[in-house]
Amino acid sequence: MQTQTDSSKIYKERIEKLEQAKLKIDEIKSKMSILEKELLEIKKLDKILIYKDDINKSKLKKKKIYKVDDILFWDKLMYQRFPPKRVFSWQEAIDYAKTLTIGQYQNWRLPTIDELERLFTKQSNKNSLGDSHFIIKELLEVMPKESCFWSSSEENEPYAWVADFSRGYDYWRKKELNYHAIFVRDIKL
Repeated sequence: MQTQTDSSKIYKERIEKLEQAKLKIDEIKSKMSILEKELLEIKKLDKILIYKDDINKSKLKKKKIYKVDDILFWDKLMYQRFPPKRVFSWQEAIDYAKTLTIGQYQNWRLPTIDELERLFTKQSNKNSLGDSHFIIKELLEVMPKESCFWSSSEENEPYAWVADFSRGYDYWRKKELNYHAIFVRDIKL
């Protein structure tokens, strides 16, 4: 009889600890959500500062973007001109890039968040479907309605950065979620 009482106490203690753990997890999730919002606000402020600096630099040195078939050539990078219509988890996008061949070129990769940020514009523009995007005119017409794209930049183990061209800023999301991907390739000189 004493073993049943001991088992009951252990079971009750287990239940209490489990409930305490769930409360702590909920508290951490709430704090993470608040921190994520704060990080987005900081990122928006950073973008304003960086954008102003970039405008000053670009006035001095304007870079041309060249379109050739399915590729945009910009500085020392090739950007895929027509992103796949499907969505990927972060790892699927990384793996897909390894198999990609565009215009007889291989060695494509997922861009860094900085390389995706170069595609942002200060103002949103509408494409022929009426969808608004904060993206350079060379990619405006090929953007999906929900234009959130993976980058190769990781925030930490479960999170990576995405560029949201519908909203005009970037943030990090769980790698298991599904978003679009555009791929880049380094130009070897």
